[in-house]
Amino acid sequence: MQLKDMNIFIITNSDESYLIFKMMFLMYKNVTVVNSDFLAFMDKYENVECIVSPANSYGYMNGGFDAAISDYFGWNFQEKVQQYIKDNYYGEQLVGSSFIIDAPKNKKLIHTPTMIEPSIIKDETVVYTAMRSTLICALNNDIKSIVIPTFGTGTGDVNYQVAANLMRKGLHQILVAQNKN
Repeated sequence: MQLKDMNIFIITNSDESYLIFKMMFLMYKNVTVVNSDFLAFMDKYENVECIVSPANSYGYMNGGFDAAISDYFGWNFQEKVQQYIKDNYYGEQLVGSSFIIDAPKNKKLIHTPTMIEPSIIKDETVVYTAMRSTLICALNNDIKSIVIPTFGTGTGDVNYQVAANLMRKGLHQILVAQNKN
């Protein structure tokens, strides 16, 4: 599968972030930036196949975007994510790495922590790494439609312009690499 064929939604619920991300991804026909509450988005775009959780290395999904995911899937879903982390990462998933699991409602979830535990992100390059890792995981699992939050812009406090630029670079690097093959 080619990344250019994947339908990518980048979601934010901030007017300022929306405008910045929309401008940054304007040239990519398969990327739609959406300014919406997550639950309202899922009502409108119910055919989205995969949701990305930007949680933390321990799989706690009780704040920000992850709280909305927990509202959507049910609060016990966090336990499945945490069990996967215990079984496959010895209890702590590496920041910027991704895994995919089956989720309720016939969906998939890609878990890509942007921080070890809830905190301000000091090394903003994790946003680039998280975007690349997420997209590679999605490609390797033949995901055709995905919703991705604006990595690092909530609890992580990464500047919107910086996050948008790093996420765009992560996507662009994969597109360039696929075009060389």
